[in-house]
Amino acid sequence: DGTVYSAGVDSSIRVWSGIDGSSLRVLEGHPGEIVFALAITADGTLFSGAGDRTIRVWSDGEHVDTLIGHNGEVMALALGTHGKL
Repeated sequence: DGTVYSAGVDSSIRVWSGIDGSSLRVLEGHPGEIVFALAITADGTLFSGAGDRTIRVWSDGEHVDTLIGHNGEVMALALGTHGKL
């Protein structure tokens, strides 16, 4: 669908139109930490990993879950080849 996702040092995730470059949405939920990694499933579920040692789960622009357990920053995310959890 041409959607572009970016993450940065302001702890936000930005959603952009890949067609006209307009900002579509800003997702916030990692408190004061750098967001390092993003992954998205085939159904549009977004995962973000950050310096706060969590993975946040987003659906339709809403934070729906937080995965905890890392002892350090979450620097990378990957999905299986089927694009599902």
